[in-house]
Amino acid sequence: MSDIDKLTKKGIQNIPAYIPGRTSESVKEKYGLDKVLKLASNENQYGVSPKAVEAMVQAATEANIYPDPFCLQLRKKLGKKFGFDESGDNVIISQGGCGIIALLGEVFITEGDEMICCDPTFDAYAGACRRNGGIVVKVPVTKEQLYDLDGIFAAITEKTKMIFICNPNNPTGTAVDSSALMALIKKIPKHIITVVDEAYIELATDPAVRSMVPLITEDLNLIVIRTFSKLYGMAGVRVGYSFMNKELHATLQKATTVFVAGRIALAGVMAAMDDEEFVLQTRKGISQGRNYLTKELTAMGWKVFESHTNFIYTDSGLQTAALANELEKYGLIIRGNFKYSRITIGTMEQNKEVIEIIKKVISKGNVPKSEQ
Repeated sequence: MSDIDKLTKKGIQNIPAYIPGRTSESVKEKYGLDKVLKLASNENQYGVSPKAVEAMVQAATEANIYPDPFCLQLRKKLGKKFGFDESGDNVIISQGGCGIIALLGEVFITEGDEMICCDPTFDAYAGACRRNGGIVVKVPVTKEQLYDLDGIFAAITEKTKMIFICNPNNPTGTAVDSSALMALIKKIPKHIITVVDEAYIELATDPAVRSMVPLITEDLNLIVIRTFSKLYGMAGVRVGYSFMNKELHATLQKATTVFVAGRIALAGVMAAMDDEEFVLQTRKGISQGRNYLTKELTAMGWKVFESHTNFIYTDSGLQTAALANELEKYGLIIRGNFKYSRITIGTMEQNKEVIEIIKKVISKGNVPKSEQ
């Protein structure tokens, strides 16, 4: 053990390093490519609202001035939009969705506490738990990559402090049955905080996929996470938000960082909320792209799990990491570190390129079959 390890909290020592998606620049340099499609990080390929860009450019001229220390203007606007009172006291602003996840671990998880999540799901939940001395309890998804809500309820013990439910789930793209999820939330014991991460829910076009925000009351320890990174295409400004009852809010607002969002970021997301045309066009484009990729890959014999997000999760029958590595040689970056392949949905032009590249790689016969 090094001297630095001896100084480091045990929880930090226990968390694995995050594996980010490869960058376009690194792949271009490695293979000598002029063009690369980076479809590994679920970024919005339709860009950013022009209104948001204009607002951010204007705000940049005042970058020497500190921003709203507690993001109150944005909190009030979000509260009004989602049916809360206009005090802003049901809304926490964070550095992306990851910011509130880390804050929840810091505030509530102590040595020996248990956190329940499904497997696979977003790694940040486990990281927030482990770095604070907690124990991660994973409940596997079903064969169809769906949540096992009965399994999650059965995993609850007296040591359970928090349950994370990602809906729709990352990396599977599948959605949780809304009625069943509501029923589960209502019967979870009072000593547990339920966190529903809805980072992708605004991209779901199936009306049966419903938000849990309406369930938030003073009687339920429920927190719902949202973000400006996906639908609004603002992953680069790092602004997330979450809803909860006022008692939970009072505790978390005390612990959150002052000036958590900068002046430029706040101006951008406030303006993005008002650009309904951009939102509608983005949702339409992603829905069409999702249908196109699902149809084309299914025709190739791949199994595509039903997605309600801006990515698809697909079983090619090939070794996932090997497939991702081979695709990179032809300028396509996807995620190859999960059980199955995760591919971000792009513009229709990009989606057609994806299929062309995949077909070209498959025809070479260099990717071994999966042993699963």
